[in-house]
Amino acid sequence: MQKYVAQRLLLTIPTIVMVTILIFLLLRVFLPASVIDLIIGEYGRNDPELRAALEKQLGLSGQLYNQYFDWIGVSWFWGGPTGLLQGNLGESLHSGRPVLGELKRRMPVSFELGLWGQFWAVVIPVPLGVFAALRQDKFADYGLRSVAIMLAAVPGFWIAVLVITFGSIWFNWAPPINFRTLTEDPIAHLKIMFLPALIIGLQPSGGLIRLVRTQMLEVLRQDYIRTAHAKGLSQTTVLYKHALRNALIPIVTVIGIGLPQIVAGTVIFEQIFIIPGMGRYLVDAVTNLDYPVIEGLTFIFAVLLMVSVLLVDISYAFLDPRIRFN
Repeated sequence: MQKYVAQRLLLTIPTIVMVTILIFLLLRVFLPASVIDLIIGEYGRNDPELRAALEKQLGLSGQLYNQYFDWIGVSWFWGGPTGLLQGNLGESLHSGRPVLGELKRRMPVSFELGLWGQFWAVVIPVPLGVFAALRQDKFADYGLRSVAIMLAAVPGFWIAVLVITFGSIWFNWAPPINFRTLTEDPIAHLKIMFLPALIIGLQPSGGLIRLVRTQMLEVLRQDYIRTAHAKGLSQTTVLYKHALRNALIPIVTVIGIGLPQIVAGTVIFEQIFIIPGMGRYLVDAVTNLDYPVIEGLTFIFAVLLMVSVLLVDISYAFLDPRIRFN
């Protein structure tokens, strides 16, 4: 196990390097717009001296490879500015505030919202998928499969807009505007987080209901399940100790890989429900072409995805004793 984890960690190094190169090139080279043009405006675009001075002030002058080395912090070894290797994500081009400082304040909010969304994405579909498998080709099965298809087809942000719109029209209700942290006011905080987290968890629930149902049907037909019934084990023991555990391997894969996507997908919901997380920070950064903020957040999401994939692979050995890592 230790050897496998070490090998996977070593393999993440070239992956992270490629991720940083892609992030840098997509923003600095392939993006048709420029933050310099956005700042100096239409009247300053014909002033080369102003443009050069602003590029130097913001660290956007010089060759592209020098800018890249400054961003990742390689130039620090020969006296240049610090970068990613030293945990420095730079400063916002517009506010001048350190990106890392803003993320320390906003990251817990986004992670909490994403984890609550993942909680609902697991609590809802797993029992419903098991129930649909046990009621195969009956009315409950057809109903749950129809609901699963609907949840997979309907965008979550559309549901959020409908909830707010009809809630205000029919019940004179609107989501809280003033955000409260868990330490300030736990009740108000849970009221703010509950609805967006529930809606975030609804969309992946559709696919997971169908996946759990399919996996359970496949496992329930195996010989060892019939043997367990023949030995006189209770239905609950056979279902949860033998069948569900073996059916969880592909489900855990989907859940583990989906967690970073849910955290990253909170962008729209943070805008809709006015939650001060990384999502709103990223939207503002994209609007203003704030390179350090966009690069830092994209890098964090990519690293989170790689860590999730590694944890999912390691969890296989605990779910299925037949799996061993050499």
